[in-house]
Amino acid sequence: KSVQMFEAFYNVKYSGRKLTWLHNFCSAELKFNHLKRPYFVTMGSFQMAILLLFNNSDIQTFHDIRENTNLPEKELIKQLQTLLDTKIVSTEGDVNACSCISLNLGYTNKRTKFKITTAIQKDSSQEVEQTHSAVEEDRKMYLQAAIVRIMKARKILKHAMLIQEVISQSRARFAPSVPMIKKCIESLIDKSYLERTANSSDEYSYIA
Repeated sequence: KSVQMFEAFYNVKYSGRKLTWLHNFCSAELKFNHLKRPYFVTMGSFQMAILLLFNNSDIQTFHDIRENTNLPEKELIKQLQTLLDTKIVSTEGDVNACSCISLNLGYTNKRTKFKITTAIQKDSSQEVEQTHSAVEEDRKMYLQAAIVRIMKARKILKHAMLIQEVISQSRARFAPSVPMIKKCIESLIDKSYLERTANSSDEYSYIA
């Protein structure tokens, strides 16, 4: 209700703007009344949305939770895993699309007020490789832009001096390797941004 009231206020005051709720950054406090003693638990809004479903039933299927929260499967598994790790809910085996999640009616905690933090999932080897590839491509583009800027200003430059200037300009962002810089130089020669001078193979000239 409070969200709807704020949206109504915002739409009147700022017509033409779009209000987007970043629920993954939100937190809430729930009071657990279903146990032998009450607990006040601070958690993310996704976890809150999942746990509020148990007001209607002590057991929820993965399918029902997904339907009611509209969370993507990967995100839902992550949030459920956090709740399972804290033993607030339970299930048999690993969480999957066929899981039934039960409220742990025997849950106990020494502290009556505590916070749940979302489990950090490790990226798969494929995701890590994709991230590394994307970073390397971004660095290559940065280095090529730096080489073009330097050569455009200097016109002609020795190989060692060009390497030194590229490292100097890139130091604030990252430490480029010499082999990577050499590959970028070769790439720019292939693209006809640079060429080796007639006098020396160790000297480059900028092609306007």
